[in-house]
Amino acid sequence: MNVRTIACISSVALLACSHAKSPAPREVAAIPQGVAQVCVVRPEAESSSVTMTLKDNGRLVGATRGRTYVCWLVAPGAHQIGSDDDDTGPILLRAEANARYWLHQEVLEVGGVAHAHLDFVDDAEAHDLLDACEERVRVAVPGHDDHPAAQPVAPALSRR
Repeated sequence: MNVRTIACISSVALLACSHAKSPAPREVAAIPQGVAQVCVVRPEAESSSVTMTLKDNGRLVGATRGRTYVCWLVAPGAHQIGSDDDDTGPILLRAEANARYWLHQEVLEVGGVAHAHLDFVDDAEAHDLLDACEERVRVAVPGHDDHPAAQPVAPALSRR
């Protein structure tokens, strides 16, 4: 498997990794007990060279380019998930432990500026969208690439 660096933001390295099509890539395997998983799928090739960062409650959790997807773990509770230039603002997720949530990220270029939009999709649609993806993008902790214990868990919004 070839790994290439696509961006470094703060101390988090974002890596793209080519993968063979398989029914259960690591991101869609079992979810660790007590947390949930969020996956954002961007299957379209339009504006594929534009990197769109993703934030969960204001924290950087990953990024996509055309025909890629990214997954991360989240604590149960409320999460506001947003993307660069998201014209509708962040989407609200109320995550439950041991659940998986899929978002389709549509990126359109208007007047030379890329705009993203996130929508929830069900498992069947998500797997169809994954078939169009050529790469997965993951957040990696330097020195612990692809190690499950290295996956951070995005905290939920605190209750006030």
